[in-house]
Amino acid sequence: MKQYSLKGLQELIKSSDEYSTLASDKQIEINDKCNWFVTRFIQGLAFNDKQKDKPEDYYINISSEELKKYLGTRDYQVIINLLTTIEVIKKNNKDSKGKFSKSFAMTNKSLKMDEVVVNVYSKAFAKRLTDIKEKAFYEAIKDPLIKKILDNTAKLIIVEQDSYYKSEISNLTDEEMDNEIDPDKKIKEKKQQYYRYKTFYDEFKSLNGITSPLEVFKNKIYQTPTIAKSGRIYHTVSSIPRYIRKSMRAYGGHYLWEVDMRAAQPTLLMLEWLKTILKDNSLNALGSEFILCKNLILTGGIYDYIKNNSTYFSTKQYQNLKKEVLQAFYEPNLTSSRNEELKTLFPNFMGWLNKVKTKNYKIASHLGQSLEANIFVEAYKNLPEDMFSLIIHDSILCLEQDTNSIKQNLIDRTRELFHILKNENLDNLFKISIVSIKNEDLIQVKNERLLNEYLKTQN
Repeated sequence: MKQYSLKGLQELIKSSDEYSTLASDKQIEINDKCNWFVTRFIQGLAFNDKQKDKPEDYYINISSEELKKYLGTRDYQVIINLLTTIEVIKKNNKDSKGKFSKSFAMTNKSLKMDEVVVNVYSKAFAKRLTDIKEKAFYEAIKDPLIKKILDNTAKLIIVEQDSYYKSEISNLTDEEMDNEIDPDKKIKEKKQQYYRYKTFYDEFKSLNGITSPLEVFKNKIYQTPTIAKSGRIYHTVSSIPRYIRKSMRAYGGHYLWEVDMRAAQPTLLMLEWLKTILKDNSLNALGSEFILCKNLILTGGIYDYIKNNSTYFSTKQYQNLKKEVLQAFYEPNLTSSRNEELKTLFPNFMGWLNKVKTKNYKIASHLGQSLEANIFVEAYKNLPEDMFSLIIHDSILCLEQDTNSIKQNLIDRTRELFHILKNENLDNLFKISIVSIKNEDLIQVKNERLLNEYLKTQN
């Protein structure tokens, strides 16, 4: 059994006065428990994709219940005090009832320490970790949906080299490339993103020869699937960064494909607005905006329309445009520049959405995610058990041979929920695309091909 640690952490622990007074077997256990804390912290960075936009010392919430469960009622405070004393972590003592008891962040000292993988040496602690994991596993697979996700997660493999994701996130300038700047050093400047990518890559790479769901569940990066109040499912694969996902295949080397909804959140919220208008018999509202929104939904052209008809959004790249549109939908500020711009383009729709947010702005995001789950989760549940598939919020990963049938399932479910689309062609509402890097584009294959082409020119 292995855990994460930080290079030089053990020496820092040994230097503390508190540690020196412990018996040798207890020292081994305390070391392992300190490493568990580091592992848990790295998991927190890996699973929260919002972390990449946060400062490096962003606090991660860990409940007292979880700390007691893994570290023991007596030891968990010892571990926190020890790691705080040697300045590896800092704690925020602010309580949040019902969510977490404490939150923790890395210090400037620990941020400079490299991540390493170490063994668990305490037999008692190793057994504790195994028992907790196995109990959680057998409890989790009682839910057919979670069992399905876990079974299919075990079928994923990594085929691309790690230099692919490193080159993608390092963003070396031409000058840096000319000066042969090491990409590894460059990406370590982005500590959170580096941990996130490296952790997922290394852990899934280590699972390449393993297809046992239990062994995958016991892996230190595995996240037990959770179902939010909205119905949205959060699990390990839904957190995998896209460049790692592109490096993956299904077991046997099959390419990963996906079926997803175009502009999912704007589409679903607009559909809910259209349904509300029809339900209220507001026939006088069935004017140009109603027709415009319906046509944009059917053609998958919402973001293009916003970009082409707005001064504010016209200069923004697609990802930034999408991000700002969603922020306008879900932020509490009803008079922000982006909100005002969308009100100009869709006055009635945005008026309805802003009214939804009046009591609590979070209602809007809950509504969007609930609508999404009502389509994708329900369609996913009905897919055959022997079909490789994984749900990722507003998309479903699968094999190429199953893309059309999954797309049809999603279309049928959407028509079922929104009768306004009953007789409409929804082919453009969902799109099919390949996720995996193709064989000919893998770094090793490309390098060999380029080398052979070069050698031919020398003959």
